[in-house]
Amino acid sequence: MEYTILPRRGCAWLFFGMMLIIGSLWGSILGVFVWILDDAQNVISALETFRPKTGTKIYADTGELLYTFTIEDRQLVPLSQIPLHVQKAFIATEDALFYTHKGVRPDAIINAFIYGLRTGRFRGGSTITQQVVRNVETLGIGQERSLKRKIREAIVALQVEREFTKDEILELYLNQVFLGINAYGVESAARQYFGKSVQDLTLGEGATLAGLTRAPNVNEPINHLKNAIERRNIVLGQMREEGFITEQEYQESLREDLSSLVMTPERREQLKKEGIDIYETYRIKAPYFVEEIRKILLSKYSVSEVFEGGLSVYTTLDYPLQKHAEITLEEHLSKFDKPRVETKNFIPVSGALVCLDNRPGYEGFVRVLVGGRDWESEKYNTATQAKRQPGSSVKPFVWMSAIASGMTPSTLVDDSPFVRVMPNGHVWAPKNFDGDFRGPIPLRQAIEKSVNIVSIRLVDMLGLPFVRTFFERCELNTIVSNSVGLTLGLGTVEVTTLSHTVAYSVFAHNGMKYYPVFIKEIRDAEGLLLYNYHLYQKKEQVVDPRVSYVTMHMLKGVCIPDPSLGYYPTGHRASALKRPVAGKTGTTNDSRDAWFCGFTTDFTTVVWVGYKDNRSLGRGVNYTGGRLACPIWVDFMMVAEKKLPVRDFVVPSGVQFFKINRITGTLGGDYTEAYIEGTAPPAFYPVQRKVEENISEEALLEPIDGKKPPSSTTEEPGTSPLEPGITPLIPPEEQSNPDPGF
Repeated sequence: MEYTILPRRGCAWLFFGMMLIIGSLWGSILGVFVWILDDAQNVISALETFRPKTGTKIYADTGELLYTFTIEDRQLVPLSQIPLHVQKAFIATEDALFYTHKGVRPDAIINAFIYGLRTGRFRGGSTITQQVVRNVETLGIGQERSLKRKIREAIVALQVEREFTKDEILELYLNQVFLGINAYGVESAARQYFGKSVQDLTLGEGATLAGLTRAPNVNEPINHLKNAIERRNIVLGQMREEGFITEQEYQESLREDLSSLVMTPERREQLKKEGIDIYETYRIKAPYFVEEIRKILLSKYSVSEVFEGGLSVYTTLDYPLQKHAEITLEEHLSKFDKPRVETKNFIPVSGALVCLDNRPGYEGFVRVLVGGRDWESEKYNTATQAKRQPGSSVKPFVWMSAIASGMTPSTLVDDSPFVRVMPNGHVWAPKNFDGDFRGPIPLRQAIEKSVNIVSIRLVDMLGLPFVRTFFERCELNTIVSNSVGLTLGLGTVEVTTLSHTVAYSVFAHNGMKYYPVFIKEIRDAEGLLLYNYHLYQKKEQVVDPRVSYVTMHMLKGVCIPDPSLGYYPTGHRASALKRPVAGKTGTTNDSRDAWFCGFTTDFTTVVWVGYKDNRSLGRGVNYTGGRLACPIWVDFMMVAEKKLPVRDFVVPSGVQFFKINRITGTLGGDYTEAYIEGTAPPAFYPVQRKVEENISEEALLEPIDGKKPPSSTTEEPGTSPLEPGITPLIPPEEQSNPDPGF
């Protein structure tokens, strides 16, 4: 019998096939594991350089926090400044075993996984470390509810625990966690809900914050007090169970009246009325000033740097003085509005006040900037955006050009009717405010009385190109066009209050122009200096010191009355400061704008009053810069100068003084006047006959645009009626005072 021997079929191919599959799987798993480890290391590197998003804080020079430019309201605090009972409150409710586990709790993950399989929904079981990993956006873990994300989160959390201490992780968590409305982190939440720092929170208040980690906007105490109390009590119970607090502490905290502790809007308002200033996330102190800071910052840095970069900006603002300015301006403007509220087409009058520092070492510092009455309803900044005609407050720059041309305070200029036929054939015949003509008058008296005709004649004699050079040099970004012509002498150009303040500060610095300084320094989130104003401050000598001083000395006269002579210059109210002061009033046609621009050795302050729609303030001397703006200036400066030493202006070389007759400007008398060396007052003037030009009254009333006013409304100079039904209050001592007010 023959047997066929079949070849043996071995298992080698099966074995090798299995090994190939297993090797591939093992390689894939190993590759995934290596990728996860590499990913975890990348996350660790990102976490090491991570800093929570914080806004840019704006500080006053006096230390107050004015505002924070931010998207998320977050204020970083080190763990050492967070009370232990606040830390324990969060640990008790979020991760009781935080200080014992290694970053993940397998039991919690398994329970969450089983719950997900059973219900189809995943629930939390994350440790504080996992929450940090998940909530730090730059790490890229995300908030997706999936098993894959959970596994990745757990692996990264284990790695984080190896690289960071528990305290570092907890500090990051307490500064990052969202706690309702707009509060990120415990410090912002403490200020938002209780109006105080986290350092000052009671046990019950700390437990209230910890109770917000789950559904914060549903449990926050301002709008959902009942829910907040329930969550607080739960957290307190968890703290007691974990042994973090005693039974006595638990019971005492339960008895805390949370409703009396929460900083509701009504309570904030009441405290403000009592003079207690409580932090509010979105309330801006000195809003018009802060808005200028925002513009400056965005011109230097990106939006993300400004709103998320954690910059600290230290400004030049004197906040107590700013508050006084806001209150003073509002009081005066409200008093002006009061008798007009019921009139047809009533709108509130507007105003602006800017104060620059003149003191050595602080030149150009913007100490006060008020650009409106109510930021919430009026975002338009009248101090920096509104361009208004300066009226007679432009005259010092015309007089400055006259002194630079060789004239002196005693130079006579003819104050007689001035007529000019315009190219269109119309006659322009400007008048003085009081309608009078004085004949030849010295420059000193002409500026003290704000004589329009003298100002026009000076521009005519010296030429517009020469005169406007001085004005443009002193102002900020102000150009005088050829079309202005002789009306420059009447202030028909347009300026902002800030620009005009800078221009007047030139007199206080003997011709040196200091550009305004809003920011002293800027530091980054680490405290490193990014900007120092010393490196960027601009100044330039725009006028000869002698010319500036002589002009300034005449402006001192504008503020010095002589009751014995019955002599009251337009700015005489400024003499109430009882210290060297100089300045000039300004009133435009139809009293549409009222100005007072004044300065001491310490501050230059300009006040403007007018309507946004450019309507007239009123008619007559009671609606002029001397009557409306100067009292505001005085009330502000009385506080600004309080406790400061009395100092006079520095006399530059090349200036000499003579005793003169204040009215005639001639040598001899008891008034001290400044002259550039090489010039002097005359001993006398020859008697001059006043020349009356043969001009009809009709021509004298002809305005520059050629439109005749109706003859039926022509009134006697200085006796213009007031607005119907409105009688201004005039102090008894001024009722017989020949003060022209303009």
